[in-house]
Amino acid sequence: MAKQNLLEKVMNEPQPLPRKVPDYMRKKGGIWYWTGAILMITFLYESLTGLILLFYYQPAHPYSSTGTILAMPYGTVLLTTHLYAAYIMIAFLYIHLLRNLFVGAYKKPRQMQWLTGILLLLVTIGVVYFGYSMSGDVLSADATDVGRGIAAGAPLIGSYLRSIFFGSGTSLSLFMRLEGWHIVLAGVILAMFALHFYLAEYNTIMPSPKHAEFKVPAVDNDDPSYKPWYPYNLLYMGQVSFFTLAMIFIIPSVLAILPNVPVLFSPFPQVSVSSPLASSVPAYPPWILLFIYKELDFGISSIIGPFWASLIFIGLPVGYLLFIPYLDRNDSLKLSRRKAVLYTGILGLFYYIGLSVWGAMEPGVPVSNLVGFLFFAVPMLVVIPVSLYMIKKVEAAKSNLGNNLWKLYSILPVIGFLAILVGITSYMFLDGLSYYDLAALIFVLVLLAISSLYAYGWIYGIKENTKNIKMSERGHLVFGGIYGFLAIVIFTMISDIPPTKVEYQALYGIGIGLLFVLGGAFTKLYRSYAYHEG
Repeated sequence: MAKQNLLEKVMNEPQPLPRKVPDYMRKKGGIWYWTGAILMITFLYESLTGLILLFYYQPAHPYSSTGTILAMPYGTVLLTTHLYAAYIMIAFLYIHLLRNLFVGAYKKPRQMQWLTGILLLLVTIGVVYFGYSMSGDVLSADATDVGRGIAAGAPLIGSYLRSIFFGSGTSLSLFMRLEGWHIVLAGVILAMFALHFYLAEYNTIMPSPKHAEFKVPAVDNDDPSYKPWYPYNLLYMGQVSFFTLAMIFIIPSVLAILPNVPVLFSPFPQVSVSSPLASSVPAYPPWILLFIYKELDFGISSIIGPFWASLIFIGLPVGYLLFIPYLDRNDSLKLSRRKAVLYTGILGLFYYIGLSVWGAMEPGVPVSNLVGFLFFAVPMLVVIPVSLYMIKKVEAAKSNLGNNLWKLYSILPVIGFLAILVGITSYMFLDGLSYYDLAALIFVLVLLAISSLYAYGWIYGIKENTKNIKMSERGHLVFGGIYGFLAIVIFTMISDIPPTKVEYQALYGIGIGLLFVLGGAFTKLYRSYAYHEG
């Protein structure tokens, strides 16, 4: 029988959707299998709020229409949560990518699934860029200027690319293009996500390397012990959805009422281009693009031009990720057998975090070729021997760390995000701006310390020896009553908040976020009570 290609296999061997999944996916630590679900939730929220915002956005008056949205009832909540849902989506895209990279989820039979995931990452970054540029503020102007420069530098077709993406030179054509591409790429995400989701279901979930005996193809075969999707997975999805929505509402709402929030993380647009204060605002892109902007400050970028510099700095890692399923062809899922992936993964994280922090600290400051070379060369010389040493020590000790290193690497983007905050607040404090910066620095350092300790304990299995204490029926009723009482109190309080000021709307957003937290906690409690799942 001739070997079938993927399309023929999909057509000739249809699979049940959605699939049943093993119980360990819903237990403690199982959230790592649901990062794709978190991405779906954030995208759905982005789509809903984006459609609402389109009714009020006017490309002919981008800055004033953005101000109109902020001034209307609950407009602040709508706009700031739309922005931060995009940020959260990108953060979890990185986590999702890294987790799959280090567990070997790019290997057969998931090569096409991996490729669609990389393309989804690129398109999502594009959506965020165009959406970020639609506000018409000084940061939008800087982002579009950089984008124009990169597009115009393309040989032969540079002027066409600039016109296609950024219009004919008038303000109206520019913002019509930004809005159009924002919508078009969102539609592309929807179509690609449908394909990616189908491939994920068709290929089955990526089981834990241990369950797959660290061999490929790692396929999860249905087992009689698997529970049906409804109600088990549906309830867990509801729990994940509640907590994801809580993040979307609480983070920007808290930032909206804090004083002196760094420009890079402010949920609000900055001053207009025509404002006298425009020159005092740092030329920051979205934090997700800080590394690209900093690379354009390197001396080599001024020599070869922004287009070729972007193509090199972005194209090389993207090309590597696209071809990694065909470069790493061995049948082992152990990291010790995939040393090149380990090296490049660690180096890539270092470069991304390092360039982002550098870009936040010194935006637009030129970098000499020597300094740029040392930035890339020194870590490379350090990572390889350190990684070899770590692998040998782990294998010699037969520690459970060896096949769980991906957990540490997967949370590094979150720690890197906090590191960017540390860099910015440190710079601001040392520059003598306010005591708030010192408080923010201390707060972030505490978060970093807690994250590091948690990572250490989680990876080394310190918590695995703790007893699983089950809650009594009375305990479930008591906590359920407490959650219900708190929900009624919060709902009553926020229902009386007038949507007349930014501070009031921010408090409303925090209240909604807390209701989502209670919704997730109650769902988790119900799962524990009715189905004995923690």
